[in-house]
Amino acid sequence: MPGLRRFHRQEQGVAMITAIALLALLVALTVMVLDRGASTSTATARNRSWVQALHVAEAGVQDAIAELQATAGGAAGTYTGTTSEGSFSYTVTALGRNRYRIDSTGSVGSAPSLSASRRLEVVMAPPKSFRFALFSLTDIDTKNNDYITGDIWANTNITVDQGDIVTGSATAATGWVKLRNNSEVQGDVETGGYDTTNGYRAVDLGNGASIGGHVKAASTSPGCVADPGHAYYKVNVDGSIAGSVTTWGEKTGSGPTGTLLTHQCLVAPAPKDIPTFTFNAANYDPATLHILGTPSAPSSTARSDFQSLVASTGSAFHGTYYVHQSGPIGQSDRLDLTGVTFAGDTVIYTNLPIFGHNVEGGANDAVVVVASTYQPPVGSSCDVNHDSSDCAIHFKNNFQAPEAVAVLVYAPNGPVAIKNNQEMFGAVYAGNIQVKNNQVLTYDPRIEQIVGFGEVTLEPESWLELAP
Repeated sequence: MPGLRRFHRQEQGVAMITAIALLALLVALTVMVLDRGASTSTATARNRSWVQALHVAEAGVQDAIAELQATAGGAAGTYTGTTSEGSFSYTVTALGRNRYRIDSTGSVGSAPSLSASRRLEVVMAPPKSFRFALFSLTDIDTKNNDYITGDIWANTNITVDQGDIVTGSATAATGWVKLRNNSEVQGDVETGGYDTTNGYRAVDLGNGASIGGHVKAASTSPGCVADPGHAYYKVNVDGSIAGSVTTWGEKTGSGPTGTLLTHQCLVAPAPKDIPTFTFNAANYDPATLHILGTPSAPSSTARSDFQSLVASTGSAFHGTYYVHQSGPIGQSDRLDLTGVTFAGDTVIYTNLPIFGHNVEGGANDAVVVVASTYQPPVGSSCDVNHDSSDCAIHFKNNFQAPEAVAVLVYAPNGPVAIKNNQEMFGAVYAGNIQVKNNQVLTYDPRIEQIVGFGEVTLEPESWLELAP
């Protein structure tokens, strides 16, 4: 049957065409899957290289940090190294005053399509140790037209008297704050205790005194259980408080305040430790380093040797002076900076008391550290009005350091007294602080980070990724 045979032949032809089409489709799909798999594999490899490049760049940063710590900052230059993932190259640049920039690039992969490179910039600097204009382990006492720009902190009590102005906050961690005779604290005031000799007042504002911020009279007693009857922690206002007042006690006096909240139990701020100092000769320029005795080998002539250097270079004084005198030590052994002009970065670190008047700062940008670890004998006293009293550091009469010079006065074991027409940019950190008669002190952030203070020599100040 001819018609039937033609029909079967047509069916066979259609089946063959369909099979060829399906085969072509399968081949196309296979190629597509293989291509997509290859692309995915390549993309995954690229992503892996990108992540690994960052790890390698970080390894370079860590290597640079280790070198800086091991050499006390003597690792400036360019270095290379490798890890199991790739290679790094970094450059350490000294920025001055023990600050360093690390520029680290990590590279991974050799094939152009799979290689990656990433770059990090890290700045290392001394820890931030000094944030207050005045910091005392015990009391702060200011009087007679002093002008303090910045925050002040005392672990015990604060007195601001006779027209003094504090532009920042005032914190008395375990004690009280007293303002008298038109004195001002323009920021907040926080206390943790009260004055048992003055009506159990935590904050006491006399006639004309003012606080521009808020007041918190907190308690060092957990849950305020030591004063269930609210007899203590009083806020007395014969001046004025612009902000709110919150206290466990009562508000007394006729002066105005902002929102008043009594019988509110607040946790007192914890007392702070003074930053500790560790001397490392490698942190300083050897050309201007003078080691006049050490704790392990004190010198009987350390003081006289230092005074000889003052006599020869006092009009342009700079450098590092580590002065450790053999004992016993008293006020007659103090270092005398009278007439010195600081002409550049200076560090004076000594176990002797320090005295000076008519001390000046030059016009050059400089950071000056005046540090004494002297501890007065038990029963002695430091009196801002008497030159021969037992202070760790005593500056009087025209200590004039202009804005170009930032000064840190540091006495962790003893009191500091500053008197009469002082102008200083920087900070005072001490066991006790007395300031009197026209002291102008402006906190200067240049003293916030000073090498030798803190638990580590250097720490990251910034950490950025830049374009390779």
